[in-house]
Amino acid sequence: MSGEEVEVRVRENGRVIATIQRPLRELDGKPAITFRKRLWLLNGNSIEIGGTAATPVPPPAPPQPPAEAEEVFEREVRVRAPPPPPLPPETEDLGANAPTWQDDPVAEPPDARLIVDAGPGTGKTHAACARVAAMVGSGIPASRICLVSFTRTAVVEIRNRIARALEEPGDAASVRIITLDAFAWAVHSGFMKEARLTGSYEDNINAALKLLREDEDVRDDLARIEHLIVDEAQDIVGPRADLVLAMVDGLNADSGITVFADRAQAIYAFAEGEDDSKGTNLLDALAARGFRQMQLTEVHRTADPNLLAIFTVLRRDLLSGRKANIEKHVKSEIRRLAHADAGEVANLKLDTLPDDALVLMRNRMDVLIASSHAGLLPHRLRLSGMPICVRSWVAQMFWDHTQRRITRDDFEKRWHERDIQAPFDSAEAWSRCVEVAGDSVHVVDLHALRRVLARTNPPMQFCTPEFGTAGPILGTIHASKGREAPIVYLYLQETANADETGEESRVMFVGATRPRERLVVGTTGAPSGTKVNGRVWRRTGTSIQVEVGRPHDIEPPGLVGRPFFARQEDALTAQAAWANQPRRPRLMLRAESTVGWQFTINDGEQRLGGLSERFRADVGKIAWHLNKSISWLAYGRSIGLRTMVVAPDSPHLETMLEPWKSSGFLYAPLLTSFSPTKPKSR
Repeated sequence: MSGEEVEVRVRENGRVIATIQRPLRELDGKPAITFRKRLWLLNGNSIEIGGTAATPVPPPAPPQPPAEAEEVFEREVRVRAPPPPPLPPETEDLGANAPTWQDDPVAEPPDARLIVDAGPGTGKTHAACARVAAMVGSGIPASRICLVSFTRTAVVEIRNRIARALEEPGDAASVRIITLDAFAWAVHSGFMKEARLTGSYEDNINAALKLLREDEDVRDDLARIEHLIVDEAQDIVGPRADLVLAMVDGLNADSGITVFADRAQAIYAFAEGEDDSKGTNLLDALAARGFRQMQLTEVHRTADPNLLAIFTVLRRDLLSGRKANIEKHVKSEIRRLAHADAGEVANLKLDTLPDDALVLMRNRMDVLIASSHAGLLPHRLRLSGMPICVRSWVAQMFWDHTQRRITRDDFEKRWHERDIQAPFDSAEAWSRCVEVAGDSVHVVDLHALRRVLARTNPPMQFCTPEFGTAGPILGTIHASKGREAPIVYLYLQETANADETGEESRVMFVGATRPRERLVVGTTGAPSGTKVNGRVWRRTGTSIQVEVGRPHDIEPPGLVGRPFFARQEDALTAQAAWANQPRRPRLMLRAESTVGWQFTINDGEQRLGGLSERFRADVGKIAWHLNKSISWLAYGRSIGLRTMVVAPDSPHLETMLEPWKSSGFLYAPLLTSFSPTKPKSR
């Protein structure tokens, strides 16, 4: 059947030179597939390219839906859309055949089991992508290669770079590139009918681990992988390390594994001040299993001599274990080698920084304070525990579309009538919708799109990588792992708790190795503040400040539902207000009796929404700790607009007003503030 994915052996002069997967097509009524941009007739399950029977591929017809996935991790039937435009080349992408390593993992046989020691800027991503391309070229089907990445943003970047490295860029879509949490959920949900994404990430990991160890069907699926690549292995700790080891042990003995790691960047034994995670050391466990060690040592991220000294000499100091008081040494060397002194963080002026600057701090509270001081100056936040930002064009397009499906013609008409503003045109936006929810290339199922975009981790092609859309990025060092920028402002703590583990030294090292051109170092105060369910708050004299803007602080009924809006007209007015003026600096959050003492969001006398029961509970815990009551918070702030998506089976729909109850798409503010209040005696 045309469009079905088939596995085909490529023969040249009778010898098999590759095994590939391609959509089945027709040539003169006979089955054929594309290879090297030509159409070849199938002879059984193979093609012969040694002769002259090849026919140039005609102009591409609309993509056909593939057969149900053989893929282990993504089991939905999808229509294969045109690949997204590639990212611009990165500093470390030196082109094909570039010598970016001293040992050469690319040339190693596909069944090799390797640990590749890769310091910052040494071409790790280039090496990983080149290794995938080499294995596909040697005959391993792209669908049998799995790459476990650390972040969802990295998944998108890696897939684009693999596409550039392959002779057939379309093969990049078949390589399984996934985060460890997404892999765990796919295993959990794919093999347990009662699976529910209601527990913690650790619950999800542990459920998948149990299945990998005990369920033969899961192990049979895993055994189809011919090569596994694991990125940032030094930061895979605790149950996640156990899960990776279960994956390793579940592969066939002749399956290869390539693990990239840098012990000098191991900063997730605890994250952003959380408690230590004890358990398996993944790298030690892999070494005990006989993995061979290799190295990447040549730095390509920067040519600046000061930065090179940090990337190489300071890294050796960290790893040697021979330096006394390593934390003091690392901090001193970073300050000595920095290009300028930024002074106290209180002096930070975002309006003087270029848009591509990266501003890094150790603690979440420092970032929140700096962001609050910036007011409405354009900037982006990169922190853990922030809402996912589905781009606002999705709500602008679909908020009042109450039918289940939309055609390409209707989509184009809406796009132009509504003057949609997005980083791409309507054709690219449509292809992204088709990729995840297409009934065909001409029709998108909006219920399917809602299910995908309402997930905890929706596809990155619909999201912004940071919380916000413009300006310099403010973030913690932990949350900015893997990112780089031309100029980095790194704020080091003036004093810190004694650290015998080397963790603080490695955190500082990670921050100092993010720049490509220039490093500016400043100072923050000692760690301070308290957390309730991850929410930061602190005392300031007789007042306190509380973090506003956690992922579940705003839920759909709070923006377009009862009890916050008695009438549809009131919700329509509020939604229009957010769309017309998404940036608002002086929002008042008030606990009101008319809504069951939930907190409402108000701009002057206008109610724009309400906060969740979870938010009220956290504020209640803070008030209980103080033996006070809290009935308001001032200076709530929205720095932009995003789309909120509600799945077709969500319980939130019961209290939502129309048309959002039927459409499932609505506007939500980018709410983030460190809001002050004065608790009162009970």
